[in-house]
Amino acid sequence: MKNIVFVLALFIFAFTLISCGGSQEKQRAKSENTEIAQTAKVVVYYFHGKQRCKTCLAIQKVTEETINENFAKNADVRFMELDYSDKANEAIAQKYEVANSSLFVVAGESFINLTDVAFANAVRNPDDLKGAIVVEVEKYLNK
Repeated sequence: MKNIVFVLALFIFAFTLISCGGSQEKQRAKSENTEIAQTAKVVVYYFHGKQRCKTCLAIQKVTEETINENFAKNADVRFMELDYSDKANEAIAQKYEVANSSLFVVAGESFINLTDVAFANAVRNPDDLKGAIVVEVEKYLNK
């Protein structure tokens, strides 16, 4: 009986440690996201839910590639991928009224929603999506 109680107590302790570690990780991610949003002049946000289709995955891939290929050395431009269903991202998802996978180019309080362009082009015309992202990012950089 003592062994069962000991094993159960050990299990509860381990579960608590894992749970706390996860919340610390989420808090650290939230802090990093806030810092990026405050220090970069332009942030390209890709919001997604837990389940993602082929097109959603393509949007993220094309967007990330575009930022890395065109703005990797520019500290004023950052890419952020966020799960809008995660509590840690609730405030920013509400700010942009995100309810589904979405792509935004944001500079301060100004932003453009490129979601329609992203869904129309990510799979079949990725270069068109890349071009649209570059144009919008450069518009905000040059303001």
